[in-house]
Amino acid sequence: MNTMLMRFLLCLPAIIFLLLVIGSVAFCVWYFKAFYAERAERQKKSEEQRKRNGGECILEWAGSLPDGAPDAEFGKLVVEIPQKRGGGVARFYKKGLVLEQKRLPYSEIKDVLCVEAVPGAKHTAKQAVRDMGVLWIYPKKGATIGLREMSYHFDNEIMNQIKRGLGF
Repeated sequence: MNTMLMRFLLCLPAIIFLLLVIGSVAFCVWYFKAFYAERAERQKKSEEQRKRNGGECILEWAGSLPDGAPDAEFGKLVVEIPQKRGGGVARFYKKGLVLEQKRLPYSEIKDVLCVEAVPGAKHTAKQAVRDMGVLWIYPKKGATIGLREMSYHFDNEIMNQIKRGLGF
């Protein structure tokens, strides 16, 4: 009996390690399953929005429209987000986005996420980065586009309206 107990105690670290590995794998599987389920739900909403508009990817906007010339490719101007420094502007048209030299039709977007800015004074660089708002636009090809609060005049409500207006 004493030798059985000794064998079990010698195997105990291996058993604990094995349980930790199995638990870690199960957690990773659960996490990625939840992440991709949420992404699939956003894709489903986007597809429903496209069906409502006859298969076209457009920005649905209920707010006021800015004064600006329409784009030959993307149609009428819906929203302008000016940069904080310089004269640059992110322009959201009915059928596409123009940001600096980038032109992106909404049909080429696979996902849009909005991280809301936290209001209030930021006394350190760490607080500024942690509380910064970003509108992430994920194209099907190419680099991710981020409209950050540090660079653009960021309004949580407008950014969420853009996200919802694109169907995500």
